[in-house]
Amino acid sequence: MVYCPGRRRSYTPSKPSHMAARNYMQDIVPEDEPALSGAEPEAEPHMTPERSIRNIQPSTRQRMSRATPARPPLTNEYSTPRKRGRWGMWVAAIVALVVLIGAGILVFFPSTTINVSPHTQIVPFDAATLFTAYPAASAAAGSISYTVVSQSYDDSAVVSASGVEEAQEKATGTITIYNAYSDAPVRLIKNTRFQSPNGLVFRIPASVDVPGRKGGTPGTIQVTVFADQTGESYNIAPVDRFTLPGLKSTPDMYEKVYARSTAAFTGGFSGNRPAVPPATLEAARSEIRGRLHEKAKELAQAVPEGSLAFPGLANITFETLPPTSESGGGVRVHERATITLPIFPEAVFAQVIAQAVSASAEGQSISLHFADNISAQATSTLAQQEMGEKPLNFNLSGSGQLVWNVDANALSEALAGREESAFETIIQGFPAVEEARARITPFWKHAFPSDPAKITVTVEEPARPF
Repeated sequence: MVYCPGRRRSYTPSKPSHMAARNYMQDIVPEDEPALSGAEPEAEPHMTPERSIRNIQPSTRQRMSRATPARPPLTNEYSTPRKRGRWGMWVAAIVALVVLIGAGILVFFPSTTINVSPHTQIVPFDAATLFTAYPAASAAAGSISYTVVSQSYDDSAVVSASGVEEAQEKATGTITIYNAYSDAPVRLIKNTRFQSPNGLVFRIPASVDVPGRKGGTPGTIQVTVFADQTGESYNIAPVDRFTLPGLKSTPDMYEKVYARSTAAFTGGFSGNRPAVPPATLEAARSEIRGRLHEKAKELAQAVPEGSLAFPGLANITFETLPPTSESGGGVRVHERATITLPIFPEAVFAQVIAQAVSASAEGQSISLHFADNISAQATSTLAQQEMGEKPLNFNLSGSGQLVWNVDANALSEALAGREESAFETIIQGFPAVEEARARITPFWKHAFPSDPAKITVTVEEPARPF
């Protein structure tokens, strides 16, 4: 039967015409029937053969046996183990590949690393610990040296006025004096005149020493000058070159000792202006100076890398500038602070302290880290113009940490080509090393590479105890 979609029909093949319905039972032949021969048998009357059980002869036809049907195909329950076995083979192959790659990396790209912990020591400071720093130009080897940096800051505040007052104020400003004349300092006495190109004269309120030139670089110093007369006409813009009339008798000095300003002069006044009660004025100035005093911390934090400074050692001078009128009847109070700060070379400072507290510091490179509570106090007072010219005595309070600097290149060169068994002996030759750990790959190698560049030395940052 053939099935077609949408309908059913049956198909039965027709029998050939020469084929009748076969009787699958053999015709029964009597036992005494003669065999066929060439002569025709004698005719006998037709008789219906006797059919009985006794007359049935065994058939010579072979009995057909039905073939044993084929076994059905294996079901899924037998195929599942084969799939699992296939996945296991893939996993094993991948693992083997990873192992081979790892072994290849170890063989063709070996590595040697050294992790080093540097030697450290805590140092407590108290007021009884005294230090002396010497000007860099005259400091002996092994002593603390220092230089100075000077900076001026202005600040102001508006206060309420009460009434009117007559005032006569001189303009002020900051100038930088240059000494390209000599290698030695040039001393300028109090009230030395500085003249602008349009003839206005300003004077210094105290004597100063202008540092000598160094090579082709002029020595410089910043000072505050006051106008020679009162009035607003002295509130001038920055001037590129002030001359010193008192040096005209020495033409070479007159030409090479000069000054310039980078900010406008202010404060010159003559006439009536709003008045401020003295108590109000003093309170405003105190508040302004408190803010200016904090500038010493900013200046100490801005020192060049490799230098060290303590705000407590700053020399600060304050200058009261003339007040100015504000719209609405108020008065602006002005103050200026000139901060001179000593600066120390960090490496030398750390070395001097380390040699004072540790026997193993000799000949070693050492860094010094201070806790947040560190403070410095000058034990002798130096005038602002003496800073950088005379020794500075001071003490420290708080704590610090000395850290020995490990020479990574020297360590890798010392280990290059040596047996692993010599590692501990070599490390003992480096006092800066507190602890060291080596890792050599592949694991079957027992010697350091002969090329120092193939030894990686990592110096760990020590923990801060404060």
